[in-house]
Amino acid sequence: MRYEAANGWQFFVATLLVVIGCVNIIQGLVAWFVPDFYLASGTEMLMLEYASWGVLLGLWGVVLVAAGLSVLSGSPWARILAIVLASLNALAQLAFALAMPLWAMVAIAIDVVVIYGLTAGWPRVDGYEDEEDERDAVYRSGYRAAQASPRPVRSPEDSGGHGQHTR
Repeated sequence: MRYEAANGWQFFVATLLVVIGCVNIIQGLVAWFVPDFYLASGTEMLMLEYASWGVLLGLWGVVLVAAGLSVLSGSPWARILAIVLASLNALAQLAFALAMPLWAMVAIAIDVVVIYGLTAGWPRVDGYEDEEDERDAVYRSGYRAAQASPRPVRSPEDSGGHGQHTR
């Protein structure tokens, strides 16, 4: 199977995924080793205490970095995996919002940009390099279709010079 070379959107999304993965790793290390850094106490956290969150976020960060690097391959599976992981990361950051509300909202916003880049800013796979080639192909197909259709017969009302009276 042949994949397209990475374009600007893919590099942008891959960079964001690697950065957000590295930040998750740092966030996880801080949660594991310095839990007093965060605003919420360990008992106020959703589901897990900080040591567990630290391990989870650290491992999750490694997965996000790997997904970011795999996006550069241009393969469809990497794209789908990255969309799923960015969505799950947004949910994980939402669960961690009590501890660092501002960072959680920034991370969620970055995840939304990643999802946008993976869905809207992906290279075309229909064979057209750019929009001009596509417009030209659409025009040519419409022109061929117009030439293939039968010509309309002139109606009796239109037997003059289009509104001009002839004698």
